Amino acid sequence: MKLLVTGGAGYVGSVCAQVLLEEGHEVVVVDDLSTGNADAVPAGARFVHDDMVAAAPGLLGGGSFDGVLHFAAKSLVGESVVAPELYWYGNVVKTLELLEAIRVSGTPRLVFSSTASTYGEPESVPITEDAPTRPTNAYGATKLAIDHAITSYAAA
Repeated sequence: MKLLVTGGAGYVGSVCAQVLLEEGHEVVVVDDLSTGNADAVPAGARFVHDDMVAAAPGLLGGGSFDGVLHFAAKSLVGESVVAPELYWYGNVVKTLELLEAIRVSGTPRLVFSSTASTYGEPESVPITEDAPTRPTNAYGATKLAIDHAITSYAAA
């Protein structure tokens, strides 16, 4: 499959991209390198150094991708408390733009990397998916908002 990996120069995205390549998939990584490192992009992946919102419509526009794996995000909990606007824009608004590019292109698959921070302080561990969601910071709240947006897009 031909797969687009957003945030593929970060830790989780780059490891996922490497595994996908090892499994024989064609991988395109898009990352703005705001927190990622170009050296982390695995050999064999095509690397697009750009903002995912700027790059996604052009990349996905041809309809040639089989899926998107979305790891790009602002993810520093402490920063999200003092500068929540960066997280609402960087995580939610940009992901909505990505979802729209995916919808318009007809790309059939999406994998989203959410976070346990959507659950806040859990009542029990391990956390199960049916546990109540009560994020305690903007990072967790934005990831939860994205979870809901993806559910809405998938249902439409």
